[in-house]
Amino acid sequence: MPAKRRKGTKKWYEVYAADVIPGEWIGDALASDPEALIGRQVEVTLRDITNDFDHEKYKLWFRIYRVDGTRTYAKFAKEMLNYDYVRSLVQRRSSRIDVMTQGMTKDGHFVRIFNLIITSVRVRHSQERAIRKRVYEYMQKIIGELTLEELVRAALLGDPFDLNGEVKKIATKIAPIKNADVRKIVLLKAGEAQPEMERVIAKIEGVPVSGGEGEETKTPDIPVS
Repeated sequence: MPAKRRKGTKKWYEVYAADVIPGEWIGDALASDPEALIGRQVEVTLRDITNDFDHEKYKLWFRIYRVDGTRTYAKFAKEMLNYDYVRSLVQRRSSRIDVMTQGMTKDGHFVRIFNLIITSVRVRHSQERAIRKRVYEYMQKIIGELTLEELVRAALLGDPFDLNGEVKKIATKIAPIKNADVRKIVLLKAGEAQPEMERVIAKIEGVPVSGGEGEETKTPDIPVS
């Protein structure tokens, strides 16, 4: 009778975001072999990071790509609006307009973005088409001007600028708008750009990062309420 294969003892590993919210703890992962963690996705809500109830609607997925001792690092993979939140926005006397845009970010990541626009009143099909066209043109332009991290943060945190606010302004020129949000962001193909691990580790350990010639590089702050 063949001997039973002995399973390895499972250990807990801390998972930290390497980009978008660099250095933030996003959960723990259990594995008997650290190599088995590579490629595993970790789900978190933005509220878990910011403690802001308004951020409960944003769900984020990060994919683990590096293990260092009991610490692992994960890159951004996807963002989605909570389904119940989206459903609550759509009312009988309003129109829902979805805009899908694909493009390459400034740092070489190929992404697909879905903008969700809810009008205050029901609009004509010609207005829907006009809004969709204007927003699509704007998103095509903005995707190529921002890094992946800047793009996601602009959509979720309004940093370095309020992306949803800009989309709302564009659409408001055609019809009254109740809400504009990024419903989904998907990283379709990662570019060659890699996270700046020095600032990630510095954020985790609470130490400043040198930016050269005596200057310090600041890791993006996460607004906490």
